[in-house]
Amino acid sequence: MRTLPLVLLLLVGSTAMAAKPLVICADADPDGFDPAQSANNTTQAASAYKIYNNLIEYEPGPFKFSPGLAEKWDISADGLVYTFQLRRGVKWQRTDWFKASRDFNADDVLWSIQRQIDAKHPGAKAAPGGFPYALSGDWNNLFKAVEKLDEHTVRLTLTKPYAPLLERFAHPALSIVSAEYALQLDKAGTPTQLASLPVGTGPYVFRKFDKGAQIRYDANTDYWRGKPAIAKLLISTVPDPVVRAQKLLAGECQLADNIKPQDLPKLLASSKLTGKPLRIQTSSQLFFNVGKKPFDDKRVRQALAMSIDRAAIVKSVFDERAEIAATPYSPRSLWGVETQKPATPDLATARKLLADAGYPQGFEAQMWVRPGGSGTNPNFRLTAELIQADWAKLGVKLTLQSMEWVELVKRARAGDAPTMLSGWSGALDPDGFYSNLAGCDATRNGYNFAQWCNAKADAALDGARNATTQAARAKLYIEIQKLLADEVPFTTLAYAMPMVVYDKTLLGVEPTPNDSYKVERLHWK
Repeated sequence: MRTLPLVLLLLVGSTAMAAKPLVICADADPDGFDPAQSANNTTQAASAYKIYNNLIEYEPGPFKFSPGLAEKWDISADGLVYTFQLRRGVKWQRTDWFKASRDFNADDVLWSIQRQIDAKHPGAKAAPGGFPYALSGDWNNLFKAVEKLDEHTVRLTLTKPYAPLLERFAHPALSIVSAEYALQLDKAGTPTQLASLPVGTGPYVFRKFDKGAQIRYDANTDYWRGKPAIAKLLISTVPDPVVRAQKLLAGECQLADNIKPQDLPKLLASSKLTGKPLRIQTSSQLFFNVGKKPFDDKRVRQALAMSIDRAAIVKSVFDERAEIAATPYSPRSLWGVETQKPATPDLATARKLLADAGYPQGFEAQMWVRPGGSGTNPNFRLTAELIQADWAKLGVKLTLQSMEWVELVKRARAGDAPTMLSGWSGALDPDGFYSNLAGCDATRNGYNFAQWCNAKADAALDGARNATTQAARAKLYIEIQKLLADEVPFTTLAYAMPMVVYDKTLLGVEPTPNDSYKVERLHWK
């Protein structure tokens, strides 16, 4: 019997491992594949950093950036001019619906920015719901000029300093799209196809999306960093956290970063699995729609917020793998959080506030709840039930309305949700959090589910963006924090401490400040 030489056996083994697909279990479907159109973590996880690249990128470890599609950049002394030198020879992905006639260049950077800041730009047609980060960050008033100096040099001139700008260029909202592809779609009268049939320069090429089931990708053979080691990638939609845990244990998926805390001990006890803490800022919120009675009265919002037993939520929902929230934004952020002790329920004061507001016997209310859980809240239904029990002590009869996540977000952004549970996770700069959840611009197609607009808070947000020192920004964010504590358009319940759990044979899982891994660095042992 002939035997294969050892070298050939090793080669066959390594080829088989490279061919082994990576299956990631996700908690929900994305609402599209254009990350600029959504602040939904599921959408960004399905598109940004897989399909697309950014000019600059987050690195694993502490809060720092590295070159992406821009090889280097310069910032003028006054903070008003950013000049990016672009990488040469970067190929656009080849798909059945688009084959580029040229490499990535300055035109693509201009298109990716201008479509978000100019409503008359043809690229704006791709986003009927707008661009939430651009809107909440007031980008249309930020850029004085967006210029192409040559094929590989872009100059951005600002109207005022903008402290979070570098972080924004590493954020999914500023993933770079193909101007040539977008123009092709515009001429065909199908501009929104950009979000359903995406094309990028990233490590994986989108192939197919079966709603409610899975998303398929192939490794990009033309990727400028080299073809990824894992040839095929699948994201499997598994809303039930129990089933996600079962699939991890059975090896049916090899990575998930939205694990129910109660399942972590048995997962990490498995000889096949391991885990790492995520570095992202993560928090769980309850929103009150200030445009709907009785939540238009801040006394009602104050009363309901102070009656919630956050310690019980942390124990029952998060299995103690979270911190009780004391402020809107996590103290793990880089700056802008005033030290406070977590509030304990104060039912006596809450009853007085409700009586003063004209509701001494309470009232009937509704809360919209998504099924399952996420990285910001592992069990939305249980959280809502605990709040329901707390509010019942005040005479408030809360009805829970279950709604699929994409539909819930769509209707909540339109201002329809009376109260709802949601969460926020992302990078360390506070602007993304406060601008999207509390900015006036974010009430229009943003993620300000409370529909709360406060002139003082907006002025502080603008000041913090334009401030040139960290100390000045911190002072302004503390001012916003105090306004939110008084007005309570939303209340933060807990700061989750999520983990990514994955197969021990999967290497290269190194959390970054806004994601759980850099997908192109993953490889099998």
